[in-house]
Amino acid sequence: MSPAAIAASVAAKDWAEYRRDWRLALISLLVALLAVTAVVAAFVEVTAHDADRRATIAADRVTWEGQGARNPHSAAHFAFWAFRPLPPMALLDPGVLPYAGSAIWLEAHNRNPAQARPAEDLAGGLDLGRFSAAWVFQYVLPLLLFIIGAGLVAREREAGTLRLMLASGLAAGQVMPAKYLALGRIAAVLVLPLLAAALVATLLAGPVDGVALLLWLSAYLLYFAILAALAVAVSALCATAAQARLLLVGLWLVLLLIVPRLGSGLAMQAAPVPTPHDFAAGVQAQMKSGHDPFGKDGKAFEAAVMARYGVTRLEDLPVNIDGLRLEAAEQHGNRVFDAAWGRLAATHEAGRAALRLAALLSPLVPLQNLSMALAGSDAAVQRDFQDRAEAHRRRIISLLNADMTAHAGAAGFDYHADAALWRRAPDFAWQPPGTAAALARSWPDALALGLWLLAALGLLRLAGRRLAAGQQ
Repeated sequence: MSPAAIAASVAAKDWAEYRRDWRLALISLLVALLAVTAVVAAFVEVTAHDADRRATIAADRVTWEGQGARNPHSAAHFAFWAFRPLPPMALLDPGVLPYAGSAIWLEAHNRNPAQARPAEDLAGGLDLGRFSAAWVFQYVLPLLLFIIGAGLVAREREAGTLRLMLASGLAAGQVMPAKYLALGRIAAVLVLPLLAAALVATLLAGPVDGVALLLWLSAYLLYFAILAALAVAVSALCATAAQARLLLVGLWLVLLLIVPRLGSGLAMQAAPVPTPHDFAAGVQAQMKSGHDPFGKDGKAFEAAVMARYGVTRLEDLPVNIDGLRLEAAEQHGNRVFDAAWGRLAATHEAGRAALRLAALLSPLVPLQNLSMALAGSDAAVQRDFQDRAEAHRRRIISLLNADMTAHAGAAGFDYHADAALWRRAPDFAWQPPGTAAALARSWPDALALGLWLLAALGLLRLAGRRLAAGQQ
């Protein structure tokens, strides 16, 4: 029998032993049920969110157009909402979206934070932002792989079958690939049906970018390949299956729980984010200290406007000066908002860069970053939604100010516009950044996963050499 055939028979033997172990079969079944439950719960969440969003948008539009005759600036404070859709791949990995607001109140003079966080609506402590297909793939399946992989080589050594295997013609250096293949087969049987169920639900939830989906799957296959290599290597390096199991469970705790949490703490220390109260207070202070065409800068503003239009009295202006004042105040506020939110975004990016240092110690950190980016559920997508909503707010406020400037005349704030103006306000439309943008911000994470795979395979090869040297 050729070495390749022997390796295949070893993999088949391990698969048969796995199927005969009712405890592992039961655990695998429970994990599968957990994953399917996560997929179904996420599907219900995504579809319900989309239905609610569409209904609310329609109702908000009816309310906006039905507000009746009023001053355009009053309408700017009557305001309207921007609602964020959930990308279909959020069904796989909801990322930060359960903790980020999905609706923004768009009104004059203010850039409001996003509201309506799904995590705030949870009852009984079940966190759907964590309980997802990605959560099962990132935490539960790795633990199961480690438990299964712990005995692949160590158990053979304890039973004395490793010597028989080597005596049958299989070289010691071929044992590791054979065991790696065996664990890969077991992992495929566990993972592929769950992935298939998740993919079907995702495709039913809405149109999906096929490239992003393929890359998302590839990232998780890479992650499982890393963990399988670590499991087999540790099993070969330990004297007993119990030792290997203990070490791998400890490794699971360190790599997947402790290091990512320490990384998050490091990111918060390296780039502390201001509290919402402090951030809002800073913005208000900047607003008050700047240009005020209704107060301290009013006379200078009037003089500049009259000079622009070539008149010497406000009554002779061909436009309403209050509309111009409102627009000038908005432009000042926009500059303040751009500076403040820009600093906040820079702080978040600095924290993300600090968190990436943890990728050197855990493959989960780069996987999570890459998974969220490809699913369209990371912080960058949320910031893009907020920025586009803010741009939409500015367009509509400028539209209202321009109408008042052009048509209010001497009536000023007593001027009333009608539904014709409200209908001119466009609906908010937003599409998340595409796959190219996700890769542009996440390529370091993909590189880190690749380096982790090389390191894990290197450890696997080292374990094979030690096995060959010992010929046990």
